[in-house]
Amino acid sequence: AVDLRIDLGQALRLRGRGLDTLLRGQLRVTTPGGQLAVSGAVRAEQGSYTAYGQNLRIERGTLVFRGEVGNPQLDILAVRADIDTRVGVIVTGSATSPRVRLYSEPQLAELDTLTWLVLGREPAGLGRDDAALLQRAALALLAGERGGGPGIVQRLGLDELSLSRGNGTGTSGTGSSSTGAGDTIISLGKQVSRRVYVGYAHALGTAGGTWELIYRVAGRLTLRARSGAENAIDAIWTWRWN
Repeated sequence: AVDLRIDLGQALRLRGRGLDTLLRGQLRVTTPGGQLAVSGAVRAEQGSYTAYGQNLRIERGTLVFRGEVGNPQLDILAVRADIDTRVGVIVTGSATSPRVRLYSEPQLAELDTLTWLVLGREPAGLGRDDAALLQRAALALLAGERGGGPGIVQRLGLDELSLSRGNGTGTSGTGSSSTGAGDTIISLGKQVSRRVYVGYAHALGTAGGTWELIYRVAGRLTLRARSGAENAIDAIWTWRWN
């Protein structure tokens, strides 16, 4: 039987998965039922977290152990320190399955927050290279990709995961969904069978998205049902000519 109390002291440093920080706190190590267990809380101090190409300063960082040795619960707030606008990321969940979401104070639209975080300026007048950086950052945020591992496209077998600008009608895979002009739209979809496609489109900064089901009845006739931001059923007849 083990009942061991550990003080991490003042010089323990952790580096990995974008995290570089001193760790301080007290832990209790026991062996209930012959299994190793750890409980207690560890604070991250004088630390940084790398996200979207930026080295963010950790303002709040706590790892809480509740028995399982390698999977503490996370509560981390990291902000970009080299600009006046207060933006960053919040990391929650567990060490083996962390969840990252954008943070801003006062609260900004998601696209504005992402632009300030990645580029250090407001979204107005974005160039092509800037837009490409934002696209990669937004898709990484949606997919939750880390460490080169498989993202949501590979894990769920999706056929589409893309970022685009709305033109007032928007697009989602082989169909469309209603969006405002200039909105940034994240679309994902799956070709379930030769005739059936299921898609979802969400405009960043809006409260909801649109689900879409497309069924190809025959060579010329397609049925499309949408639900969410708008509800509609369409029958589309296609003519083709040279």
